[in-house]
Amino acid sequence: MNQEVKLVTTLRARGFVLKHGGRLYVWADTPACCGGTRFIEAWTEPPVDAERFLRAVTGDVEVFVRPAGPDRFPDELHVDLGGTRGRRVRAYWNGCPSLV
Repeated sequence: MNQEVKLVTTLRARGFVLKHGGRLYVWADTPACCGGTRFIEAWTEPPVDAERFLRAVTGDVEVFVRPAGPDRFPDELHVDLGGTRGRRVRAYWNGCPSLV
């Protein structure tokens, strides 16, 4: 099943994802901290449970999202690059770096 998601990305992040295979996997981290806050993870390599992810219709970058629960699929994913040495993709679920 495909879900429609608006992908908002910087040119550098889009280029990084395309250079690393063109796929991005995004999910809310399982461990909760800070009163139930779960941070958003984003990787270009498929996780071990990749079959639990749904493909998001986004354009030239293939985005796979593991929903954060029933009806917890983002309307928008904001993607950029972080880190100073090793570049790392960062994703923001509806503009936020975490879910509560």
